[in-house]
Amino acid sequence: MVAGPSERRVTVTHLDVFVRSPGGGNPCPIVTDGAGLSATQMQAIAARFGEETGFVVRDVDGGLRLRFFVPRHEMAMCVHATVAAVSVLVDAGAIDGGELTVRTASGPCRVRWEDSRSVTVEQQPPKFGAAAPVGRRIEEASGLRTGAVDERLPIRSVSVSRAKLIVPLRDAADVHAADPALDRLWAVCREVDTTGAYLFAPHPDGRADHVVARQFPVDAGFPEDPATGVAAGALAAYLVDVARPSEPGWQGVEIDQGDAMGRPSTLYASAFADRDGVYRSTVTGRATVRGQEELIVPPGAAAGDAELR
Repeated sequence: MVAGPSERRVTVTHLDVFVRSPGGGNPCPIVTDGAGLSATQMQAIAARFGEETGFVVRDVDGGLRLRFFVPRHEMAMCVHATVAAVSVLVDAGAIDGGELTVRTASGPCRVRWEDSRSVTVEQQPPKFGAAAPVGRRIEEASGLRTGAVDERLPIRSVSVSRAKLIVPLRDAADVHAADPALDRLWAVCREVDTTGAYLFAPHPDGRADHVVARQFPVDAGFPEDPATGVAAGALAAYLVDVARPSEPGWQGVEIDQGDAMGRPSTLYASAFADRDGVYRSTVTGRATVRGQEELIVPPGAAAGDAELR
């Protein structure tokens, strides 16, 4: 396949991130030669795959910059695409040293790796919204039984890059039973200035540091996410804020997500806090390569453009 004089040929690496078992994880296309692609072309590529897609852009000073798109818009941050992009670059020998700062639209992120398959992403300092009295509306919009929301804990916006509405439920069965009317759920999210609802509950195994979760992003071009690093970091910060430690330190949580979609995923998130506040959060995961392909991208490609192939 030969690109014309005004077209771009790009290589797409397909990965699964946060896999717990075969068939799981969040699928992620990564374009490592994204420099020179327009935002329209990037969005068209994301629309072609129907998945969150990451693009590696090298700044003029040699630093690493990433951009992220879903089929309907650009995102300020995407953790699983960051894990995937760093994994591809480490495998290719394009980066080394075990740590770097990645520039994103949400701000600089510290990224560390032990090898190409275990990557830790630190986002921005957590920001917390006020408790939102929307429990009954969340239940109705999510198709949940009355009383599914755990009123002992607050529903609130938490942001470590993109704000998520953290919604505590009483039981893992309630999380799995959610069947949202998306327009109604999105309306609640927009009212509190968040980009998605993250429903969570204790895992049936009874461990205090193990939860199950589902994420319904606002107008992304797909209804649900199999594994959401932005929300996982926010949830870790939320949980530590609910129970502040007496001494400064990191506290972790294991998050199972994606089961309702048939894509079992696990994320490991941690937050650093003391009795006065929550200051940092990280998300750690692994990426598995599924394969590569080449695309020829026309100069005027738009989302859904038939010429994109």
